[in-house]
Amino acid sequence: MEQDALGVMWEVLHAQDEAGLLQAMRGAMATISCEQVLYGIEMRLPQLGVVQHITSGYPMPYQQLYHQRAFIARDPTVTHCQTRTDPLVWSEKIYVPANHEIMEESRHHGLGYGVSLPVHESPRVVGMLSLARDQPFASAAEETRTIQAGEVLAACVHMASQRLIVPGILESKRPRLSPQEGECFKLVAIGKSNWDIGQILHISETTAAFHVKNVLKKFGVSTRMQAVAMGVALGMIS
Repeated sequence: MEQDALGVMWEVLHAQDEAGLLQAMRGAMATISCEQVLYGIEMRLPQLGVVQHITSGYPMPYQQLYHQRAFIARDPTVTHCQTRTDPLVWSEKIYVPANHEIMEESRHHGLGYGVSLPVHESPRVVGMLSLARDQPFASAAEETRTIQAGEVLAACVHMASQRLIVPGILESKRPRLSPQEGECFKLVAIGKSNWDIGQILHISETTAAFHVKNVLKKFGVSTRMQAVAMGVALGMIS
């Protein structure tokens, strides 16, 4: 069993893409006493608000229903993992009348029981691994083993996501700057004025101001410092 667990960790950490990561996560289910798996990551980016991404092995009809009915806004497992660091074992107690529909649909699709495990990397980056099954845990010991194995898997999946998922999230949010706008932005980031930029890039101050104005517009901000803050959050400035 220990060898199987090590193999699962290796597969997760060495996945080549998101599809491979999901395949490795599904493979882990054989060692965790669960049948379905989902991993979600939430990034709270300055000026951009909350960005969420889900890698789901849940049945597609349920995924579609979950999206169509905006279950994410009422899902108690999501709320728990956003705000707490302890594992959450699913039971009727976590639901209130406003989200009983989620419990009923989850059970209908074979996802009625399980555990959700938060991974709080920082105040800005939170991950969540959910392990689902069709029946309640047979014993407290089985539940404990599942939580312990799940915590290791959650940490591995979160690490893999930093390499496979987060770069794509950031890339999708980055404004498309022209080459000259990009050069101007790099100089703005180190505190250069429009006059300085013009001197360094051998363009007029007016042209430099024009490019900087376009940069701010593409970022959707009104000040240079706001643009720089977003650039740092999006990995455009190191």
